[in-house]
Amino acid sequence: MGKNLKGRELGKGLTQRKDGRYSAKFTTCNGIRKEKCFSVLGEAKAWLRDAVYQDAHGTRILNENTTVDQWFDAWIEQKSATLRPNSIRNYRERYLTNIKDEIGSIKVSEVRPIHCQKILNKMAAHGYKGSTIYQTYMTMAIMFKSAYENMLIIRSPVTKAGVKLPVEIVKKVRFLTVEEEREFLNFTRYNETSMYDQYVFALNTGVRTSELIGLKFTDVDWKTKTVHIQRNLEFRHATGQWIWGPTKTKSSNRIIPLTQDAYDILLKRKAGWKARGPEVPEEFRDIVFLNRNGTPWKNSAYDTKIYYWCQKAGIRPFSMHTFRHTFATRCVEAGMNFKTLSVILGHSSTKITMDVYAHVTDETKVEEIRNFESYMQKKACEEKIICFSGIPSESASG
Repeated sequence: MGKNLKGRELGKGLTQRKDGRYSAKFTTCNGIRKEKCFSVLGEAKAWLRDAVYQDAHGTRILNENTTVDQWFDAWIEQKSATLRPNSIRNYRERYLTNIKDEIGSIKVSEVRPIHCQKILNKMAAHGYKGSTIYQTYMTMAIMFKSAYENMLIIRSPVTKAGVKLPVEIVKKVRFLTVEEEREFLNFTRYNETSMYDQYVFALNTGVRTSELIGLKFTDVDWKTKTVHIQRNLEFRHATGQWIWGPTKTKSSNRIIPLTQDAYDILLKRKAGWKARGPEVPEEFRDIVFLNRNGTPWKNSAYDTKIYYWCQKAGIRPFSMHTFRHTFATRCVEAGMNFKTLSVILGHSSTKITMDVYAHVTDETKVEEIRNFESYMQKKACEEKIICFSGIPSESASG
Protein backbone atom coordinates (compact mmCIF):
# COMPACT_ATOMS: atom_id res chain seq x y z
CA MET A 1 0.00 0.00 0.00
CA GLY A 2 1.35 3.43 -0.93
CA LYS A 3 1.11 6.54 1.22
CA ASN A 4 0.96 10.29 0.77
CA LEU A 5 3.38 12.73 2.38
CA LYS A 6 1.27 12.77 5.56
CA GLY A 7 1.44 8.99 5.89
CA ARG A 8 -2.14 8.33 4.82
CA GLU A 9 -2.78 5.17 2.80
CA LEU A 10 -3.56 5.82 -0.89
CA GLY A 11 -4.06 2.28 -2.13
CA LYS A 12 -2.06 -0.32 -3.97
CA GLY A 13 0.24 1.09 -6.63
CA LEU A 14 -0.21 4.73 -5.56
CA THR A 15 2.34 6.95 -3.75
CA GLN A 16 3.02 10.65 -3.35
CA ARG A 17 6.47 11.89 -4.26
CA LYS A 18 8.44 14.55 -2.41
CA ASP A 19 7.55 17.11 -5.11
CA GLY A 20 3.88 16.57 -4.31
CA ARG A 21 3.00 14.66 -7.52
CA TYR A 22 1.28 11.28 -7.35
CA SER A 23 2.86 8.18 -8.85
CA ALA A 24 0.75 5.30 -10.20
CA LYS A 25 2.54 2.05 -11.02
CA PHE A 26 1.81 -1.59 -11.70
CA THR A 27 3.35 -4.63 -13.39
CA THR A 28 1.76 -5.96 -16.59
CA CYS A 29 0.92 -9.59 -17.28
CA ASN A 30 4.17 -9.75 -19.27
CA GLY A 31 6.24 -8.58 -16.30
CA ILE A 32 6.74 -5.04 -17.62
CA ARG A 33 6.67 -2.30 -14.99
CA LYS A 34 4.46 0.68 -15.90
CA GLU A 35 4.50 4.02 -14.08
CA LYS A 36 3.00 7.47 -14.64
CA CYS A 37 2.89 10.64 -12.52
CA PHE A 38 0.00 13.07 -12.02
CA SER A 39 -0.62 16.33 -10.20
CA VAL A 40 -4.07 15.19 -9.04
CA LEU A 41 -4.67 12.00 -7.07
CA GLY A 42 -7.97 11.32 -8.86
CA GLU A 43 -6.25 11.28 -12.25
CA ALA A 44 -3.61 8.87 -10.95
CA LYS A 45 -6.30 6.51 -9.66
CA ALA A 46 -8.25 6.68 -12.93
CA TRP A 47 -5.17 5.93 -15.04
CA LEU A 48 -4.14 3.02 -12.82
CA ARG A 49 -7.63 1.52 -12.87
CA ASP A 50 -7.94 1.76 -16.66
CA ALA A 51 -4.39 0.54 -17.33
CA VAL A 52 -4.80 -2.52 -15.10
CA TYR A 53 -8.14 -3.31 -16.75
CA GLN A 54 -6.72 -2.99 -20.26
CA ASP A 55 -3.77 -5.20 -19.36
CA ALA A 56 -6.01 -7.86 -17.79
CA HIS A 57 -8.30 -7.94 -20.81
CA GLY A 58 -5.54 -8.14 -23.38
CA THR A 59 -5.84 -4.53 -24.59
CA ARG A 60 -2.62 -2.82 -25.60
CA ILE A 61 -1.36 -0.23 -23.10
CA LEU A 62 -1.40 3.10 -24.88
CA ASN A 63 1.08 5.90 -24.28
CA GLU A 64 2.52 9.08 -25.76
CA ASN A 65 4.06 7.08 -28.63
CA THR A 66 0.73 5.62 -29.76
CA THR A 67 -0.04 6.28 -33.42
CA VAL A 68 -3.44 7.34 -34.73
CA ASP A 69 -3.85 3.88 -36.29
CA GLN A 70 -3.20 2.19 -32.96
CA TRP A 71 -5.53 4.55 -31.13
CA PHE A 72 -8.33 4.07 -33.67
CA ASP A 73 -8.12 0.27 -33.29
CA ALA A 74 -8.33 0.50 -29.50
CA TRP A 75 -11.03 3.18 -29.59
CA ILE A 76 -13.31 1.44 -32.10
CA GLU A 77 -12.97 -1.84 -30.19
CA GLN A 78 -14.33 -0.23 -27.04
CA LYS A 79 -17.03 1.69 -28.94
CA SER A 80 -18.26 -1.53 -30.54
CA ALA A 81 -19.64 -2.61 -27.16
CA THR A 82 -21.78 0.51 -26.68
CA LEU A 83 -22.77 1.81 -30.14
CA ARG A 84 -25.12 0.50 -32.81
CA PRO A 85 -23.49 -1.52 -35.62
CA ASN A 86 -24.47 1.13 -38.13
CA SER A 87 -22.55 3.82 -36.23
CA ILE A 88 -19.47 1.60 -35.92
CA ARG A 89 -19.62 0.86 -39.65
CA ASN A 90 -19.76 4.58 -40.48
CA TYR A 91 -16.83 5.43 -38.20
CA ARG A 92 -14.74 2.62 -39.62
CA GLU A 93 -15.56 3.48 -43.24
CA ARG A 94 -14.69 7.15 -42.83
CA TYR A 95 -11.44 6.34 -41.05
CA LEU A 96 -10.23 3.75 -43.54
CA THR A 97 -11.31 5.75 -46.58
CA ASN A 98 -10.43 9.33 -45.68
CA ILE A 99 -8.39 9.58 -42.47
CA LYS A 100 -5.96 6.66 -42.27
CA ASP A 101 -3.76 7.50 -45.26
CA GLU A 102 -3.35 11.11 -44.13
CA ILE A 103 -2.56 10.77 -40.40
CA GLY A 104 -2.69 7.06 -39.52
CA SER A 105 1.07 6.70 -39.03
CA ILE A 106 1.44 9.93 -37.03
CA LYS A 107 1.59 9.86 -33.24
CA VAL A 108 -1.70 10.93 -31.67
CA SER A 109 0.17 13.56 -29.66
CA GLU A 110 1.62 15.10 -32.85
CA VAL A 111 -1.64 15.59 -34.78
CA ARG A 112 -2.46 19.27 -35.24
CA PRO A 113 -5.60 21.09 -36.45
CA ILE A 114 -3.95 21.73 -39.83
CA HIS A 115 -3.72 17.94 -40.43
CA CYS A 116 -7.45 17.51 -39.80
CA GLN A 117 -8.37 20.56 -41.87
CA LYS A 118 -6.35 19.21 -44.78
CA ILE A 119 -8.42 16.00 -44.75
CA LEU A 120 -11.70 17.92 -45.02
CA ASN A 121 -10.40 20.31 -47.68
CA LYS A 122 -9.11 17.40 -49.76
CA MET A 123 -12.50 15.67 -49.59
CA ALA A 124 -14.25 18.85 -50.71
CA ALA A 125 -11.83 19.23 -53.62
CA HIS A 126 -12.57 15.65 -54.72
CA GLY A 127 -16.32 16.30 -54.77
CA TYR A 128 -17.43 14.38 -51.68
CA LYS A 129 -20.98 15.04 -50.48
CA GLY A 130 -21.36 17.46 -47.59
CA SER A 131 -22.89 14.77 -45.40
CA THR A 132 -19.88 12.49 -45.93
CA ILE A 133 -17.41 15.28 -45.11
CA TYR A 134 -19.44 16.06 -42.00
CA GLN A 135 -19.28 12.39 -40.94
CA THR A 136 -15.50 12.47 -41.34
CA TYR A 137 -15.32 15.63 -39.24
CA MET A 138 -17.41 14.01 -36.49
CA THR A 139 -15.33 10.82 -36.58
CA MET A 140 -12.14 12.80 -35.94
CA ALA A 141 -13.80 15.00 -33.33
CA ILE A 142 -15.14 12.08 -31.27
CA MET A 143 -12.01 9.95 -31.71
CA PHE A 144 -9.64 12.68 -30.52
CA LYS A 145 -11.96 13.79 -27.74
CA SER A 146 -11.79 10.23 -26.40
CA ALA A 147 -7.98 10.33 -26.70
CA TYR A 148 -8.02 13.47 -24.54
CA GLU A 149 -10.34 11.86 -21.99
CA ASN A 150 -7.96 8.88 -21.82
CA MET A 151 -5.04 11.28 -21.22
CA LEU A 152 -3.17 10.43 -24.40
CA ILE A 153 -3.16 14.10 -25.42
CA ILE A 154 -3.48 17.36 -23.51
CA ARG A 155 -6.06 18.75 -25.95
CA SER A 156 -7.97 17.65 -29.03
CA PRO A 157 -6.71 18.92 -32.41
CA VAL A 158 -10.30 19.15 -33.64
CA THR A 159 -11.57 22.46 -32.29
CA LYS A 160 -14.23 24.85 -33.55
CA ALA A 161 -11.61 27.54 -34.08
CA GLY A 162 -8.96 25.32 -35.66
CA VAL A 163 -10.96 22.93 -37.87
CA LYS A 164 -13.91 24.08 -39.94
CA LEU A 165 -16.10 22.48 -42.55
CA PRO A 166 -15.35 23.86 -46.03
CA VAL A 167 -17.67 26.81 -46.67
CA GLU A 168 -19.29 25.28 -49.74
CA ILE A 169 -20.40 22.11 -47.88
CA VAL A 170 -21.50 23.43 -44.50
CA LYS A 171 -24.16 20.95 -43.52
CA LYS A 172 -27.57 21.93 -44.85
CA VAL A 173 -30.63 19.91 -44.02
CA ARG A 174 -32.96 19.17 -46.93
CA PHE A 175 -36.69 19.48 -46.31
CA LEU A 176 -39.61 19.69 -48.69
CA THR A 177 -41.51 22.89 -49.26
CA VAL A 178 -45.29 22.65 -49.02
CA GLU A 179 -45.47 22.66 -52.82
CA GLU A 180 -42.82 19.92 -53.20
CA GLU A 181 -44.52 17.77 -50.58
CA ARG A 182 -47.91 18.12 -52.25
CA GLU A 183 -46.49 17.49 -55.73
CA PHE A 184 -44.56 14.38 -54.65
CA LEU A 185 -47.55 12.83 -52.86
CA ASN A 186 -49.95 13.62 -55.71
CA PHE A 187 -47.58 12.01 -58.20
CA THR A 188 -46.82 8.87 -56.17
CA ARG A 189 -50.40 8.34 -55.04
CA TYR A 190 -51.31 6.96 -58.46
CA ASN A 191 -47.92 5.62 -59.55
CA GLU A 192 -46.35 4.11 -56.43
CA THR A 193 -48.59 1.46 -54.87
CA SER A 194 -45.97 -0.27 -52.70
CA MET A 195 -44.52 2.60 -50.66
CA TYR A 196 -47.06 5.43 -50.77
CA ASP A 197 -48.42 4.52 -47.32
CA GLN A 198 -44.92 4.65 -45.84
CA TYR A 199 -44.31 8.09 -47.34
CA VAL A 200 -47.49 9.48 -45.79
CA PHE A 201 -46.84 7.76 -42.46
CA ALA A 202 -43.28 9.17 -42.26
CA LEU A 203 -44.52 12.68 -43.11
CA ASN A 204 -47.11 12.43 -40.32
CA THR A 205 -44.89 10.98 -37.57
CA GLY A 206 -41.27 11.97 -38.25
CA VAL A 207 -40.02 8.42 -37.64
CA ARG A 208 -36.61 7.31 -38.88
CA THR A 209 -36.47 4.81 -41.74
CA SER A 210 -35.15 1.99 -39.52
CA GLU A 211 -37.95 2.70 -37.01
CA LEU A 212 -40.56 2.56 -39.79
CA ILE A 213 -39.16 -0.75 -41.08
CA GLY A 214 -39.25 -2.31 -37.60
CA LEU A 215 -42.75 -1.10 -36.70
CA LYS A 216 -45.10 -3.85 -35.50
CA PHE A 217 -48.86 -3.94 -35.09
CA THR A 218 -48.33 -4.67 -31.41
CA ASP A 219 -46.68 -1.25 -31.11
CA VAL A 220 -50.00 0.45 -31.87
CA ASP A 221 -52.45 1.44 -29.15
CA TRP A 222 -55.70 1.55 -31.12
CA LYS A 223 -57.69 3.13 -28.29
CA THR A 224 -55.40 6.09 -27.62
CA LYS A 225 -54.31 6.38 -31.27
CA THR A 226 -50.63 6.30 -30.42
CA VAL A 227 -47.66 4.24 -31.59
CA HIS A 228 -44.73 3.07 -29.47
CA ILE A 229 -41.36 3.40 -31.23
CA GLN A 230 -39.09 0.89 -29.52
CA ARG A 231 -36.82 -0.82 -32.07
CA ASN A 232 -34.81 -0.53 -35.28
CA LEU A 233 -34.67 -3.00 -38.14
CA GLU A 234 -32.00 -2.65 -40.83
CA PHE A 235 -30.67 -4.83 -43.65
CA ARG A 236 -26.90 -5.35 -43.84
CA HIS A 237 -25.88 -5.86 -47.46
CA ALA A 238 -22.37 -6.94 -46.41
CA THR A 239 -23.72 -9.97 -44.54
CA GLY A 240 -27.11 -10.34 -46.25
CA GLN A 241 -28.86 -10.28 -42.87
CA TRP A 242 -31.62 -8.34 -41.18
CA ILE A 243 -30.44 -6.79 -37.90
CA TRP A 244 -32.89 -6.11 -35.08
CA GLY A 245 -31.82 -3.59 -32.47
CA PRO A 246 -32.93 -0.98 -29.94
CA THR A 247 -33.71 2.58 -30.95
CA LYS A 248 -30.85 4.95 -31.81
CA THR A 249 -30.78 6.43 -28.30
CA LYS A 250 -32.66 5.97 -25.04
CA SER A 251 -34.72 9.07 -25.85
CA SER A 252 -35.67 7.55 -29.22
CA ASN A 253 -37.79 4.96 -27.40
CA ARG A 254 -40.95 7.03 -27.37
CA ILE A 255 -44.72 7.17 -27.87
CA ILE A 256 -46.03 9.27 -30.77
CA PRO A 257 -49.66 10.47 -31.06
CA LEU A 258 -51.06 9.62 -34.49
CA THR A 259 -52.67 12.01 -36.92
CA GLN A 260 -55.85 10.75 -38.56
CA ASP A 261 -53.97 10.08 -41.81
CA ALA A 262 -51.34 7.98 -40.02
CA TYR A 263 -54.01 6.14 -38.04
CA ASP A 264 -56.02 5.36 -41.19
CA ILE A 265 -52.94 3.89 -42.86
CA LEU A 266 -52.40 1.54 -39.92
CA LEU A 267 -56.06 0.52 -39.98
CA LYS A 268 -55.83 -0.25 -43.68
CA ARG A 269 -52.70 -2.33 -43.14
CA LYS A 270 -54.25 -4.14 -40.21
CA ALA A 271 -57.15 -5.26 -42.40
CA GLY A 272 -54.80 -7.48 -44.39
CA TRP A 273 -52.70 -8.56 -41.42
CA LYS A 274 -54.43 -11.87 -40.65
CA ALA A 275 -54.61 -12.73 -44.34
CA ARG A 276 -50.86 -13.09 -44.54
CA GLY A 277 -49.91 -16.51 -45.79
CA PRO A 278 -47.15 -18.96 -44.88
CA GLU A 279 -44.75 -17.21 -47.30
CA VAL A 280 -44.22 -14.52 -44.63
CA PRO A 281 -41.35 -15.57 -42.30
CA GLU A 282 -42.37 -15.85 -38.66
CA GLU A 283 -40.05 -13.02 -37.54
CA PHE A 284 -41.82 -10.62 -39.93
CA ARG A 285 -45.45 -11.67 -39.46
CA ASP A 286 -46.19 -8.76 -37.12
CA ILE A 287 -44.35 -6.11 -39.18
CA VAL A 288 -46.67 -3.36 -40.50
CA PHE A 289 -45.02 -2.59 -43.85
CA LEU A 290 -44.04 -5.63 -45.94
CA ASN A 291 -43.39 -6.06 -49.65
CA ARG A 292 -44.99 -8.67 -51.93
CA ASN A 293 -42.35 -11.23 -50.94
CA GLY A 294 -43.46 -11.08 -47.33
CA THR A 295 -40.33 -9.31 -46.09
CA PRO A 296 -39.65 -5.69 -45.13
CA TRP A 297 -38.42 -3.22 -47.70
CA LYS A 298 -34.65 -2.72 -47.35
CA ASN A 299 -33.35 0.64 -46.18
CA SER A 300 -31.70 1.38 -49.53
CA ALA A 301 -34.84 0.44 -51.46
CA TYR A 302 -36.70 3.40 -49.98
CA ASP A 303 -34.14 5.92 -51.21
CA THR A 304 -33.85 4.21 -54.60
CA LYS A 305 -37.62 4.42 -55.11
CA ILE A 306 -37.74 8.07 -54.05
CA TYR A 307 -34.90 9.05 -56.40
CA TYR A 308 -36.73 7.28 -59.23
CA TRP A 309 -40.02 9.08 -58.65
CA CYS A 310 -38.30 12.44 -58.18
CA GLN A 311 -36.74 12.04 -61.59
CA LYS A 312 -40.10 11.11 -63.12
CA ALA A 313 -41.92 13.99 -61.43
CA GLY A 314 -39.19 16.57 -62.06
CA ILE A 315 -38.58 17.19 -58.35
CA ARG A 316 -35.13 17.87 -56.89
CA PRO A 317 -33.97 14.50 -55.46
CA PHE A 318 -34.11 13.82 -51.75
CA SER A 319 -33.80 10.85 -49.39
CA MET A 320 -36.24 9.04 -47.13
CA HIS A 321 -34.77 10.90 -44.14
CA THR A 322 -35.95 14.15 -45.72
CA PHE A 323 -39.48 13.21 -44.64
CA ARG A 324 -38.32 13.43 -41.00
CA HIS A 325 -36.91 16.93 -41.56
CA THR A 326 -40.08 17.93 -43.41
CA PHE A 327 -42.29 16.69 -40.57
CA ALA A 328 -40.28 18.76 -38.07
CA THR A 329 -40.47 21.82 -40.30
CA ARG A 330 -44.25 21.56 -40.69
CA CYS A 331 -44.56 21.21 -36.89
CA VAL A 332 -42.56 24.40 -36.35
CA GLU A 333 -44.61 26.22 -38.96
CA ALA A 334 -47.77 25.09 -37.16
CA GLY A 335 -46.50 26.63 -33.92
CA MET A 336 -45.53 23.46 -32.02
CA ASN A 337 -43.16 24.26 -29.16
CA PHE A 338 -39.67 22.79 -29.37
CA LYS A 339 -39.92 20.73 -26.19
CA THR A 340 -42.90 18.79 -27.54
CA LEU A 341 -41.27 18.40 -30.95
CA SER A 342 -38.05 17.18 -29.34
CA VAL A 343 -39.91 14.42 -27.48
CA ILE A 344 -41.84 13.35 -30.60
CA LEU A 345 -38.63 13.17 -32.65
CA GLY A 346 -36.85 11.26 -29.90
CA HIS A 347 -34.04 13.73 -29.28
CA SER A 348 -32.08 13.77 -26.03
CA SER A 349 -32.26 17.57 -25.77
CA THR A 350 -34.23 20.48 -27.16
CA LYS A 351 -30.98 22.02 -28.42
CA ILE A 352 -30.56 19.23 -30.99
CA THR A 353 -34.06 19.90 -32.29
CA MET A 354 -33.52 23.64 -32.54
CA ASP A 355 -30.06 23.37 -34.15
CA VAL A 356 -30.85 20.67 -36.70
CA TYR A 357 -34.57 20.51 -37.43
CA ALA A 358 -35.97 24.00 -36.84
CA HIS A 359 -35.83 25.29 -40.41
CA VAL A 360 -37.33 28.69 -41.03
CA THR A 361 -38.92 28.86 -44.47
CA ASP A 362 -39.38 32.07 -46.44
CA GLU A 363 -43.13 31.75 -46.03
CA THR A 364 -42.75 31.48 -42.25
CA LYS A 365 -40.57 34.59 -42.10
CA VAL A 366 -43.08 36.62 -44.10
CA GLU A 367 -45.97 35.38 -41.97
CA GLU A 368 -44.20 36.20 -38.72
CA ILE A 369 -43.38 39.74 -39.92
CA ARG A 370 -47.01 40.24 -40.95
CA ASN A 371 -48.13 39.09 -37.48
CA PHE A 372 -45.66 41.52 -35.93
CA GLU A 373 -46.91 44.31 -38.22
CA SER A 374 -50.54 43.63 -37.27
CA TYR A 375 -49.64 43.63 -33.59
CA MET A 376 -47.88 47.00 -33.84
CA GLN A 377 -50.77 48.51 -35.82
CA LYS A 378 -53.21 47.27 -33.20
CA LYS A 379 -51.12 48.81 -30.42
CA ALA A 380 -50.99 52.11 -32.31
CA CYS A 381 -54.78 52.12 -32.68
CA GLU A 382 -55.23 51.41 -28.98
CA GLU A 383 -52.99 54.35 -28.11
CA LYS A 384 -55.11 56.71 -30.24
CA ILE A 385 -58.37 55.46 -28.70
CA ILE A 386 -56.99 56.04 -25.21
CA CYS A 387 -55.90 59.60 -26.10
CA PHE A 388 -59.17 60.54 -27.85
CA SER A 389 -61.23 59.22 -24.90
CA GLY A 390 -59.76 61.87 -22.67
CA ILE A 391 -57.59 59.47 -20.73
CA PRO A 392 -53.92 60.33 -21.23
CA SER A 393 -51.60 57.57 -22.34
CA GLU A 394 -48.42 56.75 -20.42
CA SER A 395 -46.34 58.54 -23.05
CA ALA A 396 -48.53 61.64 -22.86
CA SER A 397 -48.43 61.75 -19.04
CA GLY A 398 -44.67 61.16 -18.97
